[in-house]
Amino acid sequence: MKSVLLFISLILVGLFGCDSTEPKRFTRLPSSHTGVDFQNKLVEDERHNLFDYHLVYNGAGVAVGDLNNDNRPDLYFAGNQSGDKIYLNTGDLTFEDVTQKTGIRSGGWSVGVTMVDINADGFLDIYVCKSGNYEGKQRANQLFINQGNRNGGSVRFKESAAQYGLADTSYTTQAAFFDYDKDGDLDAFLLTTTGLVQNPNKIEPAISDGSGFSPDKLYRNNGNGTFTDISRQAGILHDGLGLGVAIADLNDDGWEDILVSNDFLNNDYLYINTGTGGFRESSKAYFKHQSRFSMGNDVADINNDGRLDVMTLDMLPADNFQRKKMTGAGHFEQFAMELRAGYEPQFMRNMLHINQGKTPDGQVLFSEIGQFAGVSATDWSWAPLFADLDNDGYKDLFITNGYLRDITDLDFVTENVSLWQTGHSRESFRQSTIDRAAKMPSWNNVNFFYRNRGNNAFDDVTATWFGDKTSLSNGASYADLDNDGDLDLVVNNINEEAFILQNNSPKANHLTVKLNGSEKNRFGLGSTVTVFTKGKQQKQVQAVTRGYASSVDYRLHFGLGNHQQVDSLEIVWPDGKRELLRHVAANQTLTLAYEKARPYKKPVSTLQNRLFVDVSTKSGVNYIHKEEHFLDYGTEVLLPHKFSQQGPKLAAGDVNGDGLDDFFVGGSYGHYGKLFIQTASGFTEKPYTDESRPKQEEDVGAVFFDADGDGDSDLYIVNGSNEFDDRSVYLQDRLYLNTGKGGFSAAPERLPVIQRSGSCVRAADFDHDGDLDLFRGGRLVPGQYPVSGESFLLQNDKGIFKDVADAVAPGLKSVGMVTDAVWADLDGDSWPELIVVGELMPITVFQNKRGKLSRRAVLPQSDGFWNCVKSGDFDGDGDLDLVVGNTGLNTRYRCSPTEPLTVYAADFDHNGTLDAVSSYFLNGKEYPVPPRDLMMKQIPSMRKKFVRYADYARAELKDVLSQEERAAATVKRAYRQESVWIENRGKGQFQIKPLPALAQWAPVSDIETDDLNGDGRPDLVLVGNSYDTEPVAGQQDASVGLVLLSDRKIGFIPQLFEKTGFLADGNCKGIVSLRAKSGRWLVVSQNDAPLKVFRKK
Repeated sequence: MKSVLLFISLILVGLFGCDSTEPKRFTRLPSSHTGVDFQNKLVEDERHNLFDYHLVYNGAGVAVGDLNNDNRPDLYFAGNQSGDKIYLNTGDLTFEDVTQKTGIRSGGWSVGVTMVDINADGFLDIYVCKSGNYEGKQRANQLFINQGNRNGGSVRFKESAAQYGLADTSYTTQAAFFDYDKDGDLDAFLLTTTGLVQNPNKIEPAISDGSGFSPDKLYRNNGNGTFTDISRQAGILHDGLGLGVAIADLNDDGWEDILVSNDFLNNDYLYINTGTGGFRESSKAYFKHQSRFSMGNDVADINNDGRLDVMTLDMLPADNFQRKKMTGAGHFEQFAMELRAGYEPQFMRNMLHINQGKTPDGQVLFSEIGQFAGVSATDWSWAPLFADLDNDGYKDLFITNGYLRDITDLDFVTENVSLWQTGHSRESFRQSTIDRAAKMPSWNNVNFFYRNRGNNAFDDVTATWFGDKTSLSNGASYADLDNDGDLDLVVNNINEEAFILQNNSPKANHLTVKLNGSEKNRFGLGSTVTVFTKGKQQKQVQAVTRGYASSVDYRLHFGLGNHQQVDSLEIVWPDGKRELLRHVAANQTLTLAYEKARPYKKPVSTLQNRLFVDVSTKSGVNYIHKEEHFLDYGTEVLLPHKFSQQGPKLAAGDVNGDGLDDFFVGGSYGHYGKLFIQTASGFTEKPYTDESRPKQEEDVGAVFFDADGDGDSDLYIVNGSNEFDDRSVYLQDRLYLNTGKGGFSAAPERLPVIQRSGSCVRAADFDHDGDLDLFRGGRLVPGQYPVSGESFLLQNDKGIFKDVADAVAPGLKSVGMVTDAVWADLDGDSWPELIVVGELMPITVFQNKRGKLSRRAVLPQSDGFWNCVKSGDFDGDGDLDLVVGNTGLNTRYRCSPTEPLTVYAADFDHNGTLDAVSSYFLNGKEYPVPPRDLMMKQIPSMRKKFVRYADYARAELKDVLSQEERAAATVKRAYRQESVWIENRGKGQFQIKPLPALAQWAPVSDIETDDLNGDGRPDLVLVGNSYDTEPVAGQQDASVGLVLLSDRKIGFIPQLFEKTGFLADGNCKGIVSLRAKSGRWLVVSQNDAPLKVFRKK
């Protein structure tokens, strides 16, 4: 009968119980199996609540390590109110709670935990960081010294923090141990915060002298079992609310540095080890911007190039509803005030800083590409952990998530502010805040899993690797808990049992590396292990403090995919000694011993035959562009970026007839542009006009050409910006005639009235009458974004120019918000076509039929945010192709032919001003881009419709703008964001092809073409970035300049700046190539910064 029942049960399971989905890569094991029943239970009370202790919901961490030396990693969980617990690994993913047996008596409010062999006896000790709304000794950190596994019994510990001098009573988040001074023993860095600050976003001067509420701490190991606080003398002085710390040699000089992530206004800090007993705070020199509310961090080589990259987390929601509920106004004035107060740019999103290598002077450059990589928005996140979770050889990314109370809900915040402003007593306001916060819903979220694609980008595989289980997760760690060759995960949760996540990855090869270190550093902290397989490498650093408030297993794990062995393995110990092994078999635990290493001198990299040499300081060019900053958002708060910072642009030509190219750089409002004459040794500056009158115009474009047919180069300058009203005299372009030998005189009478905000000017004899005509692009109508600017086709009639656009080129006048253009004979009939590009417009070709230009729809749905266009025969087939710079893919929003980014513009509230409402698609639905406060400021009448932030957060675009309003509006769309090259396939056929991924990290502002390697085909030099964006999205600054060598088979091959010598990492706006007596020059312009000059070898 039992057999029958079993059979029936199996049938029923087959009929009703089958799950059509594949098994998840990670399984959350129940405590009934693992024995791990720890919960970080949190109860809000009179002492611990949002008002009195703003860190109350920050959770705690977990540490993993082999405490009893049985080759099985054990667990230690920190608890805020529930008491810490320690679990010994008994095999098969089961654990025994031995807290009471070990002598662990935690008490207080534990946050961070680190396992470290502090006394170098071969057993891991445990250091616990304390915080909480307590005083003095109640916040003292604890150090549990491992007494060893005596007589086969349970491991025991003795609390000894005071004895060691490490019973610090700061509000401490986490500790990291490393040998900062290379004396062989381990020193301690304590990451601190404070529970005292109630307005941490208030703009006050940054404290950098050690006198603040919460400077971090550095303790030196005295070598006798005691530690001394040397923070001030070592340069650890900056105040902050620390949530993440990582130890890594980020500048690759052999000395370990300290990366600190700070919440709220305080910047993150990068303390560079000087090698002389101290540190120098250098975050500004390494990172162009940072996370706004930085949480945990991690440092790892995520792209296997041998360089360490950096990840910091923030709290940008992934979904529209939560994002709109917590995003207020653009804070343009606040952002400007923060910069003036000395803070670095900060934006609310996760940051992934990719290490680009060193400049010739040893400075490491990072490019932040979190949005490109797809990892920028993961809600209220805590711990990022890079680890190879699928054993394919690339480090994947795991991120914990969640917050007990959704206190960033702006309806909650504004109501709270209103209560305070209505005159409540402090105690009444306090109690109201506590009561209301306790009623706020939890922000439970799923923990994110990202699979590393191996190309500096990640795929969100949360659904397939884990599922949709939400939690309030904080600290996390990884280790091969069951020694089966893959990494499992351990997660500390609030008000829920901790997660033990078993890795069920299909079997792939791996290598586990265990370090037996030196006498005083037994586990080899600070060592670097690199494995080489089939021409590829993986690098890992022995640093266990990672993520948030946690430490990971000391065994290093390398996924090897289908490789049965490692070709070679190199370990470099902290003192520089090295061991090299060859042909190491996979699927084993390899133990490396310090005693086998030998002294080793790292070779100095000396790259030869670089294409370019930076001669900026030796060229005679000392021009610094000055920008008088203008608040574009004063009347148009919904603008996506500024229009007042388009320059400086460059123009090249031989103005004195000596056979050498000279150049002009445009000026800004209040500052004249400059003319530089090339000499045998460099350049000399020369005025091009009378500078006695105040300059009012903003130069946004220029060209040298022979305007009057006398054989020399005249100068045309385009005026633009939105600082002036439409038809202002300051928008009138200028023409300067060459008087011979490089002198110039203004010739306003030769131009028609062109009082429109412009962008570019390009010269060609489009009508074949023997002189040069001009296309002058129209950028915008000031105050009326996104209305097309007015463009002009200026026909040269014996040196007098007249606009013939309407007669000769129908549709050109209002073609779009033009940014650039090029004349190029695309069909080989010797009559140049005009190709026009711009913002929210397609790549537009005007075909030239014997002097008549007609628009051709050869590139449908090519609308984008195009910045520049150049022509050249890039594929070597004899016709001209195009290359076009776009905004790139390192952006908050993405678009496609089916889900474009759109701008709807009309006077929606009938108050006489144009309202430009942008939208984006998410999960198939169209939403407005602007946050509620900005939308209400632009269209005040909407306040009645969307009284609460939640109302607006739920709204799709159709709920904000009716069908009738959208139908009557001016509509502009963008379908493409990638920078591209366009292959001319003949007979009017063109194919758009994206440039390599490195070219998509930032906007491409300008492009120069030249045969750099002598293969007969034009190569590309790209410059870009944009600091002109509104402060919610944040500046786009990942470009360091890029050389692309033409390749007949695949298009273009990117060359890193270390190899080419070309480095242009500022807010670059233009680039020109100049003929010299031997070789060529490249000149790069940067907004509000000096020019850069390169000499091609």
